[in-house]
Amino acid sequence: MKKILASLFLAAVACGCLVSCNEKPKHYQFVKVTTDGQELVEEITAKNDTDALKLYLDRMEKILVENMDKPDQQQYKVMYIISPSGDTLNTNEQLLQSIVIPTATAQ
Repeated sequence: MKKILASLFLAAVACGCLVSCNEKPKHYQFVKVTTDGQELVEEITAKNDTDALKLYLDRMEKILVENMDKPDQQQYKVMYIISPSGDTLNTNEQLLQSIVIPTATAQ
């Protein structure tokens, strides 16, 4: 009886590991609202919310750097990222701090 329970437990743990290792990437929406009110939506694929927010910050930084020399001609009024569950990730302060603080201390 003990051997059967032990083998069932090990099988359950192994199945759990296999399922968690084979997570499918999720699709996020990177929304950019132009100064004329038009919404441009780009799909971003990431493993989880943290990776999606890192991609968002990288793309936002590139857009801001490209437009730095043209402050009077800003293309976008607002930029944000939406998770598959409908959450706006860039307003999640705890998630932002988990990304920004380790990056700042590494430099």
